[in-house]
Amino acid sequence: MKTRLILLFLLIGTPAFAQNFRSFSQDGNSVLVRSETSSFQFTFYKSDILRMDFLPSTSTLIDSSYVVIQQPDKSIPVKTEYSDSLIRFSSSGLTVSCSLFPVRFTFSDSTGKILLAEPSFGGFSTEKEARKATFSLKPDDHFYGTGERGTSLDKRGQKFESYNTQIGGYSTPLPTMNLNVPFFTTTNGYSVYIDNTYKGIFDFGHSDKTTFSYTATGGELSFYLFAGKTVQKQLENYTWLTGRQPLPPRWAFGYIQSKNRYTTEEETRGIVNTIREKNFPCDAIVLDLAWFKHMGDISWDEEAWPNHEQMIQDFKLTGIKTILITETYLIEPSHNFKFALENGFFTKKSDGTPYLMPKWWSCNYGCNAALLDMTNPEARKWWWSLHPGSFGTSVPGIWTDLGEPERHPEDMIHFLGSTNKIHNIYNLLWAQTIFDGFNQLQPGKRVMNLTRSGFAGIQRYGVLPWSGDVARDFGGLAVQPPMLLNMGMSGLAYHNSDIGGYARNPTTPELYIRWMQYGVFSPIARAHGAGTNANGSPTEPWMFGKEAERISRDYLRLRYSLLPYIYTLAHENYKSGLPIARPLFFMDPSDKNLLNESDSYLWGDNFLISPVVAAGIREKEVVLPKGNWINFWTDEVVTGGGKISVSAPLDKMPIFVRSGSVIPMAPVMISTDERPLDTLIVRVYPEIGSTGSFTLYEDDGESLDYQKGAFSETTFTQSGLVVEGKQELTLTAEKPKGSFKGQVQNRIYLFEVRLMKEKPESVLADGEKIKGFSSLDHLRKENSGFFYDQKSGILFVQASGSLKKSVEIIVEKKAITR
Repeated sequence: MKTRLILLFLLIGTPAFAQNFRSFSQDGNSVLVRSETSSFQFTFYKSDILRMDFLPSTSTLIDSSYVVIQQPDKSIPVKTEYSDSLIRFSSSGLTVSCSLFPVRFTFSDSTGKILLAEPSFGGFSTEKEARKATFSLKPDDHFYGTGERGTSLDKRGQKFESYNTQIGGYSTPLPTMNLNVPFFTTTNGYSVYIDNTYKGIFDFGHSDKTTFSYTATGGELSFYLFAGKTVQKQLENYTWLTGRQPLPPRWAFGYIQSKNRYTTEEETRGIVNTIREKNFPCDAIVLDLAWFKHMGDISWDEEAWPNHEQMIQDFKLTGIKTILITETYLIEPSHNFKFALENGFFTKKSDGTPYLMPKWWSCNYGCNAALLDMTNPEARKWWWSLHPGSFGTSVPGIWTDLGEPERHPEDMIHFLGSTNKIHNIYNLLWAQTIFDGFNQLQPGKRVMNLTRSGFAGIQRYGVLPWSGDVARDFGGLAVQPPMLLNMGMSGLAYHNSDIGGYARNPTTPELYIRWMQYGVFSPIARAHGAGTNANGSPTEPWMFGKEAERISRDYLRLRYSLLPYIYTLAHENYKSGLPIARPLFFMDPSDKNLLNESDSYLWGDNFLISPVVAAGIREKEVVLPKGNWINFWTDEVVTGGGKISVSAPLDKMPIFVRSGSVIPMAPVMISTDERPLDTLIVRVYPEIGSTGSFTLYEDDGESLDYQKGAFSETTFTQSGLVVEGKQELTLTAEKPKGSFKGQVQNRIYLFEVRLMKEKPESVLADGEKIKGFSSLDHLRKENSGFFYDQKSGILFVQASGSLKKSVEIIVEKKAITR
């Protein structure tokens, strides 16, 4: 093949102008195309994943990737065709067509559909240190992902930097924030990851409505093209390339109480006692800056926390874990500062001296601070060595703050390079340090790292990113849903925010309630805020009046009841990169009305959540995708495909369930550790003429054994049909597949069938008629039976027994409505 291609070059001769074709060569799954002034290297990683390296000169070297963890599959067959004007090389999933005079590239999928194409003036250019890739913009291109941004869901028409930026007290949509990912998805069959760590600039048709581009302000330009008909498939490929998020510990899905800051052991014990006295479900409490004396200490302030080890154990006995904050800025008063300084562990100035930053905020702007160089392997090793003494095996979670890095001068020098090169990946390297360290300190256990910043690939280190120091107002709340959705489409499924807001104005009861409602249907539910200065505000749910206390408790109890469902969504993310919170267009990408819709979102495939994000709202317009939907609060059936007006009193956030859904739920507990899940509530929303199912995922909730196959999956189905003039509803709980340590051997299934307008004529369990009871309380005391609540239209059917066999329930009646 190479010999024939070289002959082609000899026959054609030397082009007369720059960027014309010179030659090309193929080595298995890799193709190199040379023009007069530059070269382009193409490598197929999978049949539907292609890497392209832009090589502006013969001396260009591509840096090793900090993000990509996979190697190309060299066995992929790549077919090459050529003529006097065109070269075409393709796998079974992607085709690259290269016109020769001038060199221009077009990328197509297996059907021949054009995914990307250079504009006529050329798509690859350089200007000093910058590298730029430009492509033609199609009328039906819509762009998502790119990390954390408060602007509209669809990024078409927008231009913004990709550079981690902390902005405290924000309450308006910001185009550039704390966590940036140079990856975007589309509804047009492709997505792109740009493997470059330097500050970047996305321009999705803002400057030129006919093109979109990415500019890297330094380094070389490599990008990966993923062919996938759906965003879901694109995310599966992207997270394969950069790493999937491991499952967090199950307790991380419970409620987390936090504040800046709980200052003493006595105060914190009082908070935990109140949580339990007031019967709030809760699984963790976070200790902010006050657990140590000086930033950089990584050791307890023994005066303020005299019995901290016992305190942690006492909290654990109540089901509440302790999370500790840490930073990589060290201030001069810290007892670790001198050692780091003397050993060269801080970032430096151009003359090689330590880079000291004056007037640091954590010491009332009265001292110097220095930034630990996380690109220095010795500094990382030393830094982690300080943690085991304070964390040990009793602190299961960590909070890594200020990792943008928050204060990062442009002239700062690192072990691995300049600020521009290192800035975006600083927290990625820090997260890797935490991940590896915890795996050594607590082997076999899952890592929980709450963090504020990051970059592509950081999901593989188990981070749970939150949205920074948001303002305590409805403007701050309103920008959270689009951030949540685009973070999910950036490979980061666990985006969350400070319930109640962090800064500026005091939190009002209404704001706290509405934020709590949204937070309960966020991947991580955590209240936090500044509460110790003149502008402080409490963060605890009982501090905003009786109504807010009651509503917050009710929603937290709802979250805990839905944990079997939520935990299954988390496993889906681990397996495929599918986000937990999903945009509405996932249900119907062909519906143009959904492509920029972020006022509501899908919670898995079965729930639609529509947060109330403005003051005084008691009725809201909600967009519903096509199909039948059930109002979660009223059981009213609504036909989708447009907007509807929904009642939204203060205690009711609009929630809808897709008709035909089967939802596994748990009895309410005060923590995820309270007891094994030996009773499962299976809520069913039947739709006659259709079948619905849900496969419940379970494991031990804390170990890494699930990665070795130690888990179980139980499939629940509901199907409704007409048999001999009678409507018949069949409910099935299949025998679980798989096992894990601590798995219950017997289980009670309580099926909760909604939308039942009439009492059934008969109910059968495994072929035998079962007894009806006069109340739910009576039914719950029995092994099997049913109770029909005429007032609510709910049929309760209970069955129990060994998990070694399946359970089948048949409900017969004359009329079962949709």
